[in-house]
Amino acid sequence: MASFEVVLLLGAGLVLALLFLAPRPWTGRGTATLLLFGAFAVLTALSVSWSIAPADTVEEASRTLAYLAVFGLAVAAGQLRPRAAGVVAGAVLIASAVICGWSLLSRVFPAQLAQNVLGARLGEPFDYWNALGAMAALAVPCALWLGSRREGNPLIGALAYPAMGVLALTLLLTQSRGALATAVIAAALWLAIVPLRLRSLAVLLLPALGVAPVAAWALSKDAFTQILQPLSSREAVAGDFGLMVLVLCAALLAAGLAIELARARRVPSLRLRRRVGAAVAAFASALALAGLVSLGVSERGLAGTVSDRVSDLTSESAPTPSGAARLRSVSSSRSAYWRQAGQIFEERPLLGRGANTFGLARLRYRKDGLAAQHAHGFLVQTLADLGLAGAALALALLAAWLTAAAQATGLAPGRRRRPEWTHERVALVAVALSAVTFGLQSAIDWTWFVPGPSIAALVAAGFVAGRGPLSGLRARPAAAAGAVATASAGPRARLRGLLGAGPPDGARTFTAAAVLVTAALCAWAVWQPERADRATDRAYELLDERDFKGASEQVLRARELDPYSPAPLFTTATVLAEAGRLPAAYHVLEKAVSEHPRDPDTWLRLAAFELDRLDLPARAIETLGAAAAVDPRSPAIPPMVQRAQATLAIPLPPPQSPGR
Repeated sequence: MASFEVVLLLGAGLVLALLFLAPRPWTGRGTATLLLFGAFAVLTALSVSWSIAPADTVEEASRTLAYLAVFGLAVAAGQLRPRAAGVVAGAVLIASAVICGWSLLSRVFPAQLAQNVLGARLGEPFDYWNALGAMAALAVPCALWLGSRREGNPLIGALAYPAMGVLALTLLLTQSRGALATAVIAAALWLAIVPLRLRSLAVLLLPALGVAPVAAWALSKDAFTQILQPLSSREAVAGDFGLMVLVLCAALLAAGLAIELARARRVPSLRLRRRVGAAVAAFASALALAGLVSLGVSERGLAGTVSDRVSDLTSESAPTPSGAARLRSVSSSRSAYWRQAGQIFEERPLLGRGANTFGLARLRYRKDGLAAQHAHGFLVQTLADLGLAGAALALALLAAWLTAAAQATGLAPGRRRRPEWTHERVALVAVALSAVTFGLQSAIDWTWFVPGPSIAALVAAGFVAGRGPLSGLRARPAAAAGAVATASAGPRARLRGLLGAGPPDGARTFTAAAVLVTAALCAWAVWQPERADRATDRAYELLDERDFKGASEQVLRARELDPYSPAPLFTTATVLAEAGRLPAAYHVLEKAVSEHPRDPDTWLRLAAFELDRLDLPARAIETLGAAAAVDPRSPAIPPMVQRAQATLAIPLPPPQSPGR
C-alpha cells in the first residue's frame, strides 16, 4: 500500500507541476474544495503530535495525502478536459463492473480465486463486503447513463444491461443493506433529476427481474449465507451459480440489444413517455400504500412495527440474521460504535484523540469483546479522531463540493434558466451522483478507509469540482480550430497543446517547483514506515543468525525511521533479551508503555516479560491491572492473571478497571 501511495503522490505532483507551468493559468475552478481537502489532510497529519496511537495516525495521514493527490488530479482533469464527463462515467462503470465481475467469479471458481475465504458474504477483492457493495452502488448512476443516453453506439449502450445485472447481483450477495439503500437512493435521484425516465426504467427493471431469481437461489444456499463453509461445500454450488450468472448476462445483453435496436428505429412519442411515467408513478404509490396497509392491519400495527424497527436499529444487543433475512433486518452493531465515538469525543472535543485512533480509544468503553478499528461512519469517527476541528473542515468541504456540483450540473437553486439536457450534462449528473452515492454509504460505514471505492468516488468528485459550470464551456471558433489542429498534430505538439505554448514566467515556475518539492517530501514521509518495517524484519533475520550487533543496528535504524510506532521498541527488547541484557530490555518495554499508555499491547508485553523473563508475578499482576484499566474486556488479560496467581499461589482478585 505504501508503494501505491508514493506513486500516487509523485504522479500527482508531476501532473500538477506541469499544469502550473502552462501559460494557461489555473482557472480557479475547484480551488475551494482542493484547499479544504488539503486543510483536512494537514490536520490529519498534525494530529500525530497529540495522537494516542501515533503509528496509526501516520498511516491515516499517508492515506489521506494519497486521496488528496487523486482528488487534485481529478480537479486538474476537470479543468483541462471539461467535456470528458462521459469518459469519467465510463471509467467508473468499467472499474466497478470488472471488480464486481471478479468477485462473482470467485464464487464460480472458489478453489482458484477464493480458496482461503472464510466468510459467506461476497467481499473479494476488498475482503470487506460493504466496501464491495459501495463499489457496486456508486456505479449505478453510470450504468443508468450508459443505457439511457441518446447518443453513442447502440451496441455499447446495450452493455449497460448486463453491467447493471452484475452490479445488482453483487449488491444482493454482499448482503450490504447500507450499499443497497444508497443504490436505491441514487436511482431515485437519477429518475427525479434526469428526464430520460423511460430509458432509465428499462435499465433498472429488466436487470432487477433477471437478478431476483439468481439472488434468491444463492441466498438459500449455505455457501452464500453461512461462515466457515468448507471448500467442498462452496464448490458444490459453484457450477450451478456460474451457469446462472452466464445465462443472466447473456439474456440481459440480448434484451439490451433488442431495446437499443428498437429505439434506433423508432423513438417513443411524448404521449407514450408521459403515460409510462404516470403508470410507474401510480404503481410505486400503490405499492407504498399497500405496504402501509399491510403494516396497519398486522398484529403489531403500524406504530408498533415502526417502534420495533427503531428499537432494533438503536439496540446494541439485537441479533442480526444472515442470508435473505438480513436484507429485511435493520439491527446492527453501529449504535454501539457510535456511542463509543461519542464518549471518545467527550474526552477531547476540540481536536479528538488523533486520526485513526478510534480502534484503540474505544477499548475503554466497549461492553463486549468485539474487535473494531473504525466507527462505521465517517462523521462520527471524524468527531472522535479529530474533534470539532476535523468535523468543521469535513462539513465545509462537503458544502463547497455540493455548491460546485450544483453549479456544474446546472441544478443550483435560484437559477432562472436551466441548461438543456445535453449528452454532456446527463453524463455529468451521473458522475456527480456516483460521488454522492459513496458519500451516503461512507456516512454509515468505514468504506473511506478502503482505497478501491474511495479512489473511484474521489475521481468522480474531483472532476465535477474542477469542471466548472456548463455555461462557461462554449468554445470560441478560434479555440475550436486550435483544438482541431492540436488533435491532428504529433504527440509532442499535442502535449504542448494540452499545456499551452510559450515559456513559463517566474511565478509559475516557482509554484510548479513548490508543488514538486511538496509531493516529494510527502512521498518520502509516507515511505518511512515501510523502510522501518523492512529494517525490523532484517533485525529478526540477524537475530536468528545470532548477530546481536547487526540486529541492534537495524532496530536503531527502524526506530529512527519510524519513531511513532512501538514495534521497533518491541524488537529492541527482544534483541536485548536474547543477548542476555534483561534489565536493558525491561527498560525499553517500560519506555514503550510510557510512550503508548493507551495501547494495551504495550502493557501486556511488559507483564509477560515480568512474568516469564524476570519471574516477578506480583509486579506482572500490577501491570495487568493497568492493562485492564485501558481495555477491561481484553481476552488476553484473565489467562495471564491466572498464570501469575498460580506462580504466587495466592488467590488474588482479578484486576478491575478504576472508576468503571
